Amino acid sequence: MLRYLYGLLIVASPCLISAQDSGLPLQSPTYHLLGRLEVLSGVPSDIHPEIREISRRDAAGYARKLDTMGVLNGKLDRADLQYIFDDNNDCLPDSLCRMSRKPLLKYFYRTPANLFEVNARDFSLRVNPMFNFQAGDQNADQELLFQNQRGLEVRGTVDDKVFFYTNVVESQARFADYVTDRISMFSAVPGAGFYKRYHPRFPKVTDAYDFNVANAFLGFHVTRHVGIQLGHGRNFIGNGYRSLFLSDVGNSVFFLKLNTRVWRFQYENIFMELNPGTANTLGTSTRIAKKYAAVHYLNYKVTPKLAFGFFEATIFNRSQDFEFQYLNPVILYRTVEGMIGSPDNVQIGVDGHWNLFNHIQLYGQVLLDEFLFSNVVNPDQSGWWGNKFGLQGGIKYFNALGIDHLDLQVEFNSVRPYTYSHFDSLNSYTHYSQPLAHPLWSNFKEVIALVRYQPFPKLTLNARLIQAKIADDRPGENWGNNPLLSNSSRVQDYGNEIGQGIGASLRIIGLDAAWMIHHNLFIEGKLLLRNKNSDDDALDLNTRVLAVGLRMNMWNRELDF
Repeated sequence: MLRYLYGLLIVASPCLISAQDSGLPLQSPTYHLLGRLEVLSGVPSDIHPEIREISRRDAAGYARKLDTMGVLNGKLDRADLQYIFDDNNDCLPDSLCRMSRKPLLKYFYRTPANLFEVNARDFSLRVNPMFNFQAGDQNADQELLFQNQRGLEVRGTVDDKVFFYTNVVESQARFADYVTDRISMFSAVPGAGFYKRYHPRFPKVTDAYDFNVANAFLGFHVTRHVGIQLGHGRNFIGNGYRSLFLSDVGNSVFFLKLNTRVWRFQYENIFMELNPGTANTLGTSTRIAKKYAAVHYLNYKVTPKLAFGFFEATIFNRSQDFEFQYLNPVILYRTVEGMIGSPDNVQIGVDGHWNLFNHIQLYGQVLLDEFLFSNVVNPDQSGWWGNKFGLQGGIKYFNALGIDHLDLQVEFNSVRPYTYSHFDSLNSYTHYSQPLAHPLWSNFKEVIALVRYQPFPKLTLNARLIQAKIADDRPGENWGNNPLLSNSSRVQDYGNEIGQGIGASLRIIGLDAAWMIHHNLFIEGKLLLRNKNSDDDALDLNTRVLAVGLRMNMWNRELDF
């Protein structure tokens, strides 16, 4: 696989037209800040927010533009801009870089955001610690829930042309019961993958796990508009809390990314090497089978406030071989499939966002896995299993009701049974027995309500309510909830509807408070209430978790599924 990707660097480079550098962590608060600043200010941005990760250079450049124009002068807005400046000071002139009043031992934390940094003419370097220490209590559980994560992050540039990033985080954790159930079912830690059982002397606990998470890439500025990355990590496409296209809920992947931006277009190609199974299932001495994904996403800003995107992805396996036809960076994959007689799994979709009234953003996604309109209008063929698609619609309301930094978001997601699956189970839209898109897999409807309030520059309060209609498969039956199963094993061809199988309602309430005592160093408290009410009483599960923690430079996605 590596030799194919290196070859592609040489072949594809002359054809590309946009650039990228080291990006913001996918769950960084800067994404929310950039979105709200653009909507509230009305100042156009070159950033295409659907494509994450957003480069630090773009983030700092837009914050600097707003600062120069002086369009946002509120205390909290100024604090937001300062946070972005501090977090991305390697992308700013020295005059805008804030220095620490009392550096640690003269060489450390000379600026608020970085433990150690180098700013030479042709070389920059940032080194930062990463940790997340949490302890919590779960209802009807005498044992401690905890997360003990420690790591290091290093990023930098050479000649302003080559950029690199790496982090390694060692983790031990005992999760809430519903997460433990998923690990047992799919033999993978959500968001991490491979794990070992962990048996600490203190505290005495069962069902604890030891796992590592590592992300790294090397990138190149081929021209002012051309960017290439080769590395290991995760990606996200969309404006929502969830994505039906590609998200960061699963394990990291090995990827080659080609990112192009010119005029009003941004175009991204991602070629990924994936695993259909897990080492915990097959054993560490057994080579895990390989499959591959080729993704295209084109975003076009019709106006500064209105944008649309087109998405397509193909999952394929060739007995450890790569299908060279899919290396074409611009062709439609359906055309390739026809030429090679492909048995592969193709997803296509459209999305978009629209900023309105300097307070509101509308957004959505439509995903088509397979669709036949005649089976929709024909009553004798309603509920055809092959009509596999997903819908997302959402609205964001910034400074809601005239209250500064009170931001609301409501999102609806719906995915039909058997979506993301394939007759060849190796070609499912999954990686390491985890989803590549939505954490509820398929066969569900969900409504998400999010509240984010920042009463003071250092204090952030978050609340979320998730209400979903989900389903489990009956033993030995495939009702379309699990894409890891071949859809050839489906129970019926017609009459399929969302919630079939063993239906259940899922409700999640999350309340979080975080106080930033130093740049990206947070003291936080969390309350999680999760209730699953199934048609099968044996599958009911009621979870309550109360936790406190200390976190620095860590941006874990919430495990709300």
